[in-house]
Amino acid sequence: MKSKSATDEKIMQAFAQLVEQQGYSATTTVQLAQTAGVNESTIFRHFGDKLGLATGLIVRYRKSLMDIIADFKPVWDLETDLIDFSRCFRKQWPKQHVMVMLMSTVKDPAQKQKLHAATHQIKNGIQEQITQYLEQMQKRGRIREDVNPEQIALNFIWLNIGQFWTSRFWENEQHQLSDERFYELSIRPFVHLLTT
Repeated sequence: MKSKSATDEKIMQAFAQLVEQQGYSATTTVQLAQTAGVNESTIFRHFGDKLGLATGLIVRYRKSLMDIIADFKPVWDLETDLIDFSRCFRKQWPKQHVMVMLMSTVKDPAQKQKLHAATHQIKNGIQEQITQYLEQMQKRGRIREDVNPEQIALNFIWLNIGQFWTSRFWENEQHQLSDERFYELSIRPFVHLLTT
């Protein structure tokens, strides 16, 4: 007999796959049970309903992202550290695509509102980590005193999300940047604005 955590993981992987392929609203628990190789009743017993599955997926994504960010060890060089933060974010891109598909294909307004609150926690957690780092850099005299670390952290998140959207959804090759080119064209000028 398989453990509950192994079964949960199998169900979540199948759910993420189906959401990415066809969206949240089009994914049925019957399809999910077939894809995961479990009984439909197992899904309901473990997650309650589709909203429970979606919430579980968001919680797992948040945990994996926060684990990566928690492993971040600053060297207290702004450019190096922000590039490392970007790398952390970029490691999560496949999961971010699932999150985008999830949130953009929920049709029920009440469900969308509940899921939006859960995804908002992800943004807040990332913003808090980056804000704390920037506050420390400001105390060390490594960034300008007239900048607001919380707003700069949010701008940095938007910069990375913008790169995610352009690389994922705009097929034009001119929008496809290698990591190094993105750092050169985006992160380095961003750093320059904070230090001059």
